[in-house]
Amino acid sequence: MALTTCPDCRREISTAAPVCPHCGRPNAPAVTAPVTTQAPSAEETLWHGSPSWLLLLGKIIWLVLAAIVLPAVLVWANSRFLPDPSAMRIVWYVVAAVIVWRAVAVVIALMRIRSTLYTVTNQRVIIESGIAEKTVEDIDLRYIDETHFQQRIVDRMLGIGNVTIVSSDKVAPQFVLRGVPDPRALRELIRARSYEVSQRQLFTRAT
Repeated sequence: MALTTCPDCRREISTAAPVCPHCGRPNAPAVTAPVTTQAPSAEETLWHGSPSWLLLLGKIIWLVLAAIVLPAVLVWANSRFLPDPSAMRIVWYVVAAVIVWRAVAVVIALMRIRSTLYTVTNQRVIIESGIAEKTVEDIDLRYIDETHFQQRIVDRMLGIGNVTIVSSDKVAPQFVLRGVPDPRALRELIRARSYEVSQRQLFTRAT
């Protein structure tokens, strides 16, 4: 119980007493400070990026090989064996179709990469994807259970990798952030933030 001093008799009295028991002076009730609750912090973007175009390196190599090697082989075969011109024309059409098919595959893959956006905030991980039709998924940091990153030998040379998020969310229990630069740092950022959010939630429940 808190005590205070009576202004008249200078004796200690309880702050809950309506009057001073010694001199009878009315006691002003103690003013209690209002209990303030901490407002939830605004959502802030901590990291934002897309899959690296280096994921297309294999497709680009195949396209270059198809555009260089196949015509060179046809020119060599035409000069050496002198096949029927009409047959060679058909073969050239086939080679051109293969090259165009490879080029279209590279363009579509590049469009998919450019249309995929990863965002990490202090509350969630947001995944936006889709070329013509956009799809947005988010994983609450409170529900993230584990995070992993994976780098193959080629990925380590290129400085990219995959970060896997495992959560207790039934809608998106697992998601892979593909081809992100410095995957170890991104994985540590997500892990640290999810741990911080979970600890804050436990502290709030305990109090």
